[in-house]
Amino acid sequence: MPKPRAATRLAIAAILLTGLAACTETPGQPLPQPDPTTPTHSTQPRTTSTTPAATHALDNLDPCQLLTQAETTQLGAGPGERHDTSLRSSCQWTMKGQGVFSITIRPEQGLKDIVTDNGTISDYPVGDRHGRKLEGNGGGGCMIIIEIAQSARVDVSGTTRADTAKACRVANNVVNLIEPRLPKGE
Repeated sequence: MPKPRAATRLAIAAILLTGLAACTETPGQPLPQPDPTTPTHSTQPRTTSTTPAATHALDNLDPCQLLTQAETTQLGAGPGERHDTSLRSSCQWTMKGQGVFSITIRPEQGLKDIVTDNGTISDYPVGDRHGRKLEGNGGGGCMIIIEIAQSARVDVSGTTRADTAKACRVANNVVNLIEPRLPKGE
């Protein structure tokens, strides 16, 4: 059985070398090492925002849970469907025969990061928060963008059949319902 002994010797040598490496006299403050039995990956997306409290609160916010079932029924919509990417989490509801609306959480993008293909963008305060309204971006669409922090926002979009005014009414109704539930940024 020479192979198990060789493996044991190799493991002991690795432990000894690791111990010796830890005994060097490197200047600086020692840092705690992670527990090797604890997973080092995270299921939460990492953020680089300048306002960590606001973005952390957005990381844990589920856009599909911002509206109650009674509220979605009041809006003429069915259950929400999640549509996430690496930069955002989103939920979309379909209004029977009238179009769709969605809530998108962007923990790493602020008002300065709004991208428009076309349409008209204007200032649009939401309660005591800064906001923007983008009308006509892609036909009968309207988006109300709510600032959570300088580098974090929530977008509420309404899309109807080429009726931008109706899409804005839908988006505004959703904003009025969810704004009090959103975290306050800095």
